[in-house]
Amino acid sequence: MQNLLDSYFPKKIKYLTLTPDKKLIVMSDMHRGDGTGSDDFAHNSLIYKCALRYYFDNGYTYIELGDAEELWENKTFDQIYITYTSIYDELRKFHNCDPEKTRYIKIWGNHDIIWEENEVSLGKIFPSIKVYEAVIINFPSDRSFILLLHGHQVDPKCRGGGAAISKFFVRRFWRFLQKLCMKDPTRAAANPGLCNEIDEELHNFAKSNDKNIGVVIAGHTHRPVYENLSLTERKHLQSRIGTDSIRKKPGTDPTYYNTGSCVHPHCITGIEIVMKNNEPSLNLIKWAYHTTEPKSESSDEYTLTVKRTLLEPKVAG
Repeated sequence: MQNLLDSYFPKKIKYLTLTPDKKLIVMSDMHRGDGTGSDDFAHNSLIYKCALRYYFDNGYTYIELGDAEELWENKTFDQIYITYTSIYDELRKFHNCDPEKTRYIKIWGNHDIIWEENEVSLGKIFPSIKVYEAVIINFPSDRSFILLLHGHQVDPKCRGGGAAISKFFVRRFWRFLQKLCMKDPTRAAANPGLCNEIDEELHNFAKSNDKNIGVVIAGHTHRPVYENLSLTERKHLQSRIGTDSIRKKPGTDPTYYNTGSCVHPHCITGIEIVMKNNEPSLNLIKWAYHTTEPKSESSDEYTLTVKRTLLEPKVAG
């Protein structure tokens, strides 16, 4: 069967060259909402803000890989901006009117596909901003490229007519069910099969295409993937303990990665890209709350902080 990306390839693309002095952080699926009970981003907003400050202070370019704004549940951007003005203040620090100097690269996904045709409406916050469907990264030491896109392009429920039906359900019913504390039936943990199908489609494209793409990085599924293995699949390979719903893969393949999301129950995840030994190096990271032990046995004071943790690749020791 033909891969969907073979017949449809992103049209509005931002091209980047990865050099030794450039560092990238890629995050997706914030689903910033209106701050009510249906807003999945709210519980991680402080973690996310701390991560943004770290990446700005350390010279990273921030790539927002789609579904940043939850515009299926919310009819307008205004309430999202009012709710998260302080977040947009942090994002504004990365932005530059000159597309060659900006450190804020914004990609649209299915939940914020409105930016495909209405990027001008973001202009009051981010003057002259351009919103893209994909990013292609090249680097001097290799002949192939890294493609970054949201990933909904290969999901039948989230493109074309399928997207219209899904959006109708989310806007008319799902946001109210969320307020009643119903769990998302489409989340990665509940649908390992569906996520595997999307991951597999993107992985197959990375393995075989005529566009000189050697690596694909996506979002959309909310499931972090490193070298074509989710963290669950990786643990299964290491321990051989798992359930029938875990698809058995033979091993790693450094052609497909997924950022995960910023709406995990207790953390946000992303992928850092830097040059190392003249080659691109990819790190899967998470940011989460962390407690430090009391300074003395007689003290009952614990300190709550936000901490960056490297998930993959594992570092010995």
